[in-house]
Amino acid sequence: MKHRIALSATVVAMGLLLTACQEDLPSSKPATSTPVATSTAQAPATPSADGVLKPGDVGKLKSGVELSILKVESDEVEREGAVSVFTFQLNNTSSVALEHWSAPSVVYGEDGTAADRAMAFNKDYKYGLEGKLPPGSKQTIKIAYKVPVDKLNPAVITSDDLIWRGDFRTYNKS
Repeated sequence: MKHRIALSATVVAMGLLLTACQEDLPSSKPATSTPVATSTAQAPATPSADGVLKPGDVGKLKSGVELSILKVESDEVEREGAVSVFTFQLNNTSSVALEHWSAPSVVYGEDGTAADRAMAFNKDYKYGLEGKLPPGSKQTIKIAYKVPVDKLNPAVITSDDLIWRGDFRTYNKS
């Protein structure tokens, strides 16, 4: 009788143990896939044959940082008059911090006139990167140029090794 009780207890214990371990064993059922989060960010564009990007294209600097022109707006700046305010966004997709990025140049019109940057002490316009940009971080920078928005066709924006060309008069990346 003692042997039957011990044997029954052992069988029950083994059944419970196997049931608990079954969760760890691979099953014959196909695994369900877990949805992968997708990024809404636009991938860097491939420049045209001449190496030029179009308005709206995301460029990739040699450092591995993605650069976008988000929008161009018109503004009035004291002592400067009508200016174009470009909103740039740096997205550090590289594995090292970006330590330096200077303001892009803007050239406009058929004759290729260079636009100087506008000084605006009462506005939040910058001249380049503020501090360092660590990997996985973004920085949005507004820079004003001494040119009315209605003259930005054609316009060429150059930042380090990236070049955009096109009509920026009504540009707003949504």
